[in-house]
Amino acid sequence: MYNKLKLFEHLTILYAEDEENIRKTVSSSLKFLFHKVIEAKDGEEALELFYEYNPDVLLLDICMPKCNGLELLKQIRESNKRVPVIIMSAYSEQDYLLQSIDLHVCKYLIKPFVRESFLDAFKACAHWMYEWGDNGLIKVENDIFFDVETSMLLIQNEQISLTKRERTLFEYFLRQKNRVISYDELEYAIWDGQGEHKEALKSLVKQLRKKLPDNMIENFFGVGYKLVTH
Repeated sequence: MYNKLKLFEHLTILYAEDEENIRKTVSSSLKFLFHKVIEAKDGEEALELFYEYNPDVLLLDICMPKCNGLELLKQIRESNKRVPVIIMSAYSEQDYLLQSIDLHVCKYLIKPFVRESFLDAFKACAHWMYEWGDNGLIKVENDIFFDVETSMLLIQNEQISLTKRERTLFEYFLRQKNRVISYDELEYAIWDGQGEHKEALKSLVKQLRKKLPDNMIENFFGVGYKLVTH
């Protein structure tokens, strides 16, 4: 069976939970799925870490001190409409559920949960993040697909392999498609916040462009790049 969870092995998740024992236990499981797991003990710390690390996925408990999970998400949604979010709660009140829908949460996970419901939440997250074709591949646009398991682009049935860095860049573009992404944001995402890589980014974009249709990656001089899809 096609494993959509492989999507997360290159990504970063921010996990906010005030109960330390639960946080450590869940974090241990998350480390099997994600490249990096960032922990926050309350909503205020989570907001600071969100802006510091720009994580790819959020896992937020509702009942936390200083700022609960839904209030935290309201603040995040003011500047970021696209980051996928899984909300956790020991409660299933209709009010919480309705607020979660309004905040575009991709899954509401009731605690305590079993392993299967935990993994199902992340499968739902993977569906939320990308458009998937019937063949289990991510659909970029007509006749262009991306295979998560092999890091292959399929363009009109021709297979084109991506390097590790090209894959990281392309997946980031896909999650932010049709949005201009700043040079700084891309550098941080590709090199995990380590040093300046402006020339390396230009070179990497140039390499990726050669493997994509013409004009699919647009350059906005002095600002950044945009992946254009229709």
